[in-house]
Amino acid sequence: MSQPQTRPNDPFRRAIRKLVLGLEKREQVRSERRRHNRHPFNVKVHLCNQVGTDQYQPICEAWAVDLSMGGICCLVEQAINCNGEGDDTVFVSFEELLGRACYIPMNVRRCFTLIGNIYQVTGQFTYDGTSDPGKNTQVA
Repeated sequence: MSQPQTRPNDPFRRAIRKLVLGLEKREQVRSERRRHNRHPFNVKVHLCNQVGTDQYQPICEAWAVDLSMGGICCLVEQAINCNGEGDDTVFVSFEELLGRACYIPMNVRRCFTLIGNIYQVTGQFTYDGTSDPGKNTQVA
């Protein structure tokens, strides 16, 4: 069963909502004991640091595994800082998918080795309105 439909006002929520709604149309969603349903989402994204207003520096390429309104799970070839306290913010770049710059802030919640130098990174999107990721997050 899908989550209640609300109209997000935040540009981050609108961007993720658009992606999630597209995924829901393509698959039968299983109910999970989570706040938001996860959807398989196999695309290349980039994890970035913000180095100035409207300036982002790529940390690494990442392959998304799944996506929800609450966050994303990715596979990367290098460890990402994560202390579990929620203050390890990186920005997920969906530029290749959307065809324009879009940086969504997320708190890295977990990073662990799957095998060899392949790491699984899970993060929670931050929608609190206190971060200022720049004008590139304005997604229609």
